[in-house]
Order: sequence, then C-alpha cells, then structure tokens
Amino acid sequence: MIPQFSISATGNLLFGEGTFTQLPSLLKERGFTSVALCVGRGILSTTHYRQLLDELLRLRIAVTVTDVAGEPSVSSIDEATNLFKDRECEVVVGIGGGSALDTAKATAVMCKQRRKLSVKRFLEGVGDLTPPSVRLPLYAIPTTAGTGSEATKNAVISQVGQGGFKKSLRHDNYIPDLVIIDPVLALSAPAEVTAASGLDAMTQLLEAFTSTKANPFIDSLALPALAMVGNALPRLLNGEGHSVELRGEMAYGAYISGMAIANSGLGYVHGLAGPLGSLHAVPHGVVCGLLLSEFNKALLKEAPKGSLFLTKMERVANLWGVDGVEGLLGYLENLTRLANLPRLSTYGFTKEELTTIGRQNLKRNSPVELASELVVEILHSLL
Repeated sequence: MIPQFSISATGNLLFGEGTFTQLPSLLKERGFTSVALCVGRGILSTTHYRQLLDELLRLRIAVTVTDVAGEPSVSSIDEATNLFKDRECEVVVGIGGGSALDTAKATAVMCKQRRKLSVKRFLEGVGDLTPPSVRLPLYAIPTTAGTGSEATKNAVISQVGQGGFKKSLRHDNYIPDLVIIDPVLALSAPAEVTAASGLDAMTQLLEAFTSTKANPFIDSLALPALAMVGNALPRLLNGEGHSVELRGEMAYGAYISGMAIANSGLGYVHGLAGPLGSLHAVPHGVVCGLLLSEFNKALLKEAPKGSLFLTKMERVANLWGVDGVEGLLGYLENLTRLANLPRLSTYGFTKEELTTIGRQNLKRNSPVELASELVVEILHSLL
C-alpha cells in the first residue's frame, strides 16, 4: 500500500544552456527596478556576471551586491539584510553555490521584517520566534551542482566554534519563485568544488531514496537522477569538466536532490554534517564526500537480509552498471579516491571531538540504525 505523504512543490524552473541570459528581461517584465544580488565569489570575475551587470544597467535596474564567501553566518545575513533594506531592494537573486542561494533565501525573508531583528531569532533549535511566511520575491541560480538549495524550503546558517551551531531557517514558503539552471555557469567550477558539491548531491539522492520517509513520487524522480549523477560525476572528475552535457546532468541531479531531501528527509551523513560543520569550518560537501562510502558500507553490512534498504541499493547498483551492493561500494570508494578530499584532521578535528559527536543520535531518517561505537570508529578512521 502507498504510504501517506505530502509534497512541498517547487517554483518555476527554467533549465538549459543559455537560460541565464534571460534573467534581466524577466526582472524587467515583472516590473522590478531594484534588485539585490547574493553572488558567490567564484562567479564575480566571469564574463557571464559582467554581461549580467551591463544588461541590468542598460535596463535601468538598480543593483545592490553582496559577495558570499564561505557558508552564511548570522552576522553575514544580518549585514546583508541591512544593506538590502537601506537600498529598498524589491527582489533577491542568489547566484552561486549553496551558500549564495541560502544567503538569498535568508535575506529575502529578513528584508520583510519591519523591526530590526537578527536572523538568529528565527533559527530552528536556537531562536525564540516562529519563522515568518512573508518574504521578498526570490530567484535562485545555482552555479555548482550540489546542495539543491534552489529546490529546498530552508536556508542553513552557521556559527562555527565551541558552542557553535548549524541550523535552518525553514518555512514552506521559502522555496524560490523562479529557478534558472544554466549548465554553462558550472564550466568554470574548480575541480575540488565539482567533487565536493557532486558528492553532496549524490549523498542527498541516496539518503532520500532510502529514507524511512521515502514515497513513490520522490522515488520516481530520485532514481533517474541517481542514474544521471552516477554517469556524470566520475567523468567530470576524470577530466571531462568542460562538457556542458555532463554539467547539465549534474545540475539536474542536484536540483532533484534538493526536492528529494525537502520531501523525504536525510540519513546519517547529513545528520553528522551539521554538528561537524558547526565545530570547525569544514565545507559541507567535503564532509558528505568523506562520509558517504564509509557509512554506506556500514549500513549495508548491518541491514537485515531482504530489507527494503538492500533492495533499493541493489536497484541503484543496477543503474550504475555494477555488480550488486559490493560493486556499489567499490563505485563509491572509487569516487572518493577521485575526489581526493582532505581528511578531517586538516580542519582541526580531534578524536575527542569526533567521539562526542559520534555518540549523539544523528540517524535522522536512516532505515538502519548503527551502534554509536561504530559511528565513532568510522569518524576516527577519517582523521
């Protein structure tokens, strides 16, 4: 029997090569005269971005820019919000990776608050206020294929260090009104960004597809997306980074991964990624990439024979053209080697810190529960 489920629908999507150039005319058609741009630093020096600014100037649309470096913090969101309010921006556009898109989401919400409040007041598990439903119009233009933030209803805000946190500003109304996915924008992404973001997207698809909250609707989207990502990512990491076709497959897969996690939830890897990212400034995609193969190895070993989890993972193995779950694990391990990710010790983690995190119950919606001692052992192996 099909289980009961609900779906948070996405906004409008414009997908394909060259679609980024339509942004200025779309803003003009909707009557906007002042736009806030939240731009990832990797895109600032590109020809695409310079041409965008020139066209907005020609159309007499005022532009206010905040450049986004690193994952958004309470202070960076509050500062950008004050800037956009002062300039009376009418619409917020995020252009970049997940950090730029999350910055756009959060500032679009905070710009509608009449009182001068910090975004921290609205964060899950940290704040004391209910997130508001109102926001400025919001457009999302991803330039990396990873977080799927363009299709989710939350923005992740961090405060790194002892006593730090990594929490969400969340509401069903925070899904962007318009998403423009132009695979050409990802051609300039460095290899390390392609690797980390791609492994994040793959993790999200796998965790959502096998989640205890999975449903037939999301499964029907996640499985073909896993096929695309499984084809594209190893080829991109093997020197085909200039392929628009492969970038398009990854971009589509990342978008679907955002839809999937918004509706089906996540598992151990993302359950651990938050606490790890709040303690030291480790990029989210790096955490996902490091944990992906090791945790799936443990989950597959502990899963009961005949379980739905094993059945689903065997379906993924067939999609990727490998021999059963053993072949799937070999495939994931090879991807990790190709990505050449830094170890956790690079970011300052200690065994004691990982022990504390590993003993927390962070399984989220994982269909298999792992003993805390095993979780700690895996984390220690990644130092």
